[in-house]
Amino acid sequence: MLTAFWSGLGSEFAKQWAVRILTPAFLFWAGGFAAIWWSSHGSGVRSRGWAAELTVTAEQFERMPGLSHVLLVAGCLLLVAGSAIAAERLTLPLLRLLEGYWSRPRWLRDRLVAHRRRRHARWTRRLDDLNTRQRLGTLTVGEFMELRDLERASQPDVSQLRDLRARRNIGLDARMTADLGRARRFLREAPRHEGLGMPTRLGDILRATERRPADKYGLDAVVCWYALWLVLPDDARTELVQARSVLDRATRTWLWGALFVVWAPWTWWAVPIAVVVPALAYYGGVLGAAGLFGELTGSAFDLYRFRLYDALHLPRPTSPDEERRIGGPRVTNLLWGGLDEPGLTYVAPPTG
Repeated sequence: MLTAFWSGLGSEFAKQWAVRILTPAFLFWAGGFAAIWWSSHGSGVRSRGWAAELTVTAEQFERMPGLSHVLLVAGCLLLVAGSAIAAERLTLPLLRLLEGYWSRPRWLRDRLVAHRRRRHARWTRRLDDLNTRQRLGTLTVGEFMELRDLERASQPDVSQLRDLRARRNIGLDARMTADLGRARRFLREAPRHEGLGMPTRLGDILRATERRPADKYGLDAVVCWYALWLVLPDDARTELVQARSVLDRATRTWLWGALFVVWAPWTWWAVPIAVVVPALAYYGGVLGAAGLFGELTGSAFDLYRFRLYDALHLPRPTSPDEERRIGGPRVTNLLWGGLDEPGLTYVAPPTG
């Protein structure tokens, strides 16, 4: 009966169902049904073995009428596909929750934000120390100034000059080099301004992504993004869509892992799964995907922001300082609420 059911599905129809079914939703429901089955047959497995209990279950299924087979399979398909669609709708709200866009309990949010800002301050100090060490070696500031004077002198003390140069070139050891990389990565993935800190690492990564175009070009990423998207080339859009899809899938994996706790009344191992899977999804998938998406978003502004000026018929800035002070805020204001700037005239976009 099942063979006839599957053979009756069209190829395109089957593909659409496969896309919905072969998701973490399927693993969630399969694991749940396995937990329920084990709660009913676990004692039988321990006394008679797996083969005997599985045979009993298969015989019960075979005794059902043929129509019941079809209805059961169809119901399972609808359950898996429907729950997968529901999880897709919950992806954005869940992502916002993981970022830290919640206000209650206030004391918890404040403590988490304060903790991350303290880490930001520590890494800032550590980066300053490492940059100084990378430039000075083991020299003090006074010795570094002495070295500079000796290098400029017409007849320097050769032995002193050689000694100071050797100490300046000592540089960073392996641990310091690793700390330098970690410090630069942490500070790049966190907003610089104290008032913009978020309570989670994911929130800091995406908030830093939003703030980077404003700090570099005066462009508000939230206001300008949709307009920029419309002028991006197809290959850039494809890369961004793929990166965002990876982030969304990792977020849904977190969701299905956390939901596994509902099977705890039938089996105790649902609880560790509900803890381990979200943790792995967050640290092994969500954070990495968010970082990649943030880098691609920032690169889109770096490479294609002048297309936005041209599409809006605004003059391109002629220097980075002019862009931060005038050009970027001008684009943001036009997209947000319009411009009322005396003397400003629209320009034709450059040809070629």
